[in-house]
Amino acid sequence: MTESKKDLKVKGALMVALAMLINGARDINWTAESELTEADLNLIKKGIMSASWYERSLYERMGNAVYKVIGKGQSAGAFEFGKGILAETMLKIYRGPLIANEPFELLPKFAEFWGNTWFNFGKAEFERLDKGGIIRIFDPNGMPFQKGFLAMVRGFFARMVTESHGKNVIVECDEEKLSDSQLITTATLHIHWD
Repeated sequence: MTESKKDLKVKGALMVALAMLINGARDINWTAESELTEADLNLIKKGIMSASWYERSLYERMGNAVYKVIGKGQSAGAFEFGKGILAETMLKIYRGPLIANEPFELLPKFAEFWGNTWFNFGKAEFERLDKGGIIRIFDPNGMPFQKGFLAMVRGFFARMVTESHGKNVIVECDEEKLSDSQLITTATLHIHWD
């Protein structure tokens, strides 16, 4: 059964970094250059609370706006955002759970966090391999702000595995190449490290 879009929520912790970029770019007319509304901007300016739940649609408008306007629609920018600003923010909020002695200790935690701590929809699974692992993300409604989301998630996982003592981390997602042409409801991230 597909969940109703009006009921889909995202934890503010995933939105704080997007809000920082939007609030910090005062020279951009967000309502003219993106789908963000004045009501969205007022809420973002007031402050996104990391422990609060927000509508998925707001998260998508924020992600699309940052990807399009600041990131110029480039997946490399979304990857760097995930690896940098998003990862830093999440490490501050979830320092204990997101740090591990080695990647195999860390990665199963993401499957637990995905469908209940960070989103109230979708799910993720982790499969351990000899030299890395696979994270599968399932969302019947499609990945949020699809065009930049998977690149951002790749960057985030690359940073988290590195923080957990993984070396030479590579994160690949074949579905990312399809995000411009079709709805992605399942994404597989192949994560390798030394």
